[in-house]
Amino acid sequence: MTKKISLYIALLFVVALTQEFGLSHLSLFKISPDLVTIFIAFISVTIGQKTGTSFGFAAGIITGILSGNLGLNMLARTVEGFIAGYFNIPENSHATAKQKTTRLYGASVTAGFIANAVLAAGYNPLGLSLTYRIVVLGLLESFLTLLLAVILSRLFLRKSLAD
Repeated sequence: MTKKISLYIALLFVVALTQEFGLSHLSLFKISPDLVTIFIAFISVTIGQKTGTSFGFAAGIITGILSGNLGLNMLARTVEGFIAGYFNIPENSHATAKQKTTRLYGASVTAGFIANAVLAAGYNPLGLSLTYRIVVLGLLESFLTLLLAVILSRLFLRKSLAD
């Protein structure tokens, strides 16, 4: 398990850099699919809520430093890991890969939407109303993140979720 956690920590840096310098440039109304959310959801679903919350906090530090908005990102990503942890499937369960994948999708959408609401409450680069930022842009980002989660689960995460 320690070896797996070390790998996930290294992957967190790669995912955060990919998000900040790659996916964030593919945006629509300052909204882009969130790879970090999917990663935190994956950790929370497969390992647990405490680990997911810790990885969320670490992801918040990294993405906060990269984006220049440290405090708000730390809060949003920590909440994201905590919320995604409610979708955890215990290691000793007999859940199928399909059930785990469904939980990953649910965790990605729910945690991403809640984190987006936290970010929308504290950061407003476009000068839009809070309701619009939370409802419209939050739903749009959740939808884009879900599409990315589906693509990643089909291409890369199938074996990890089957274990």
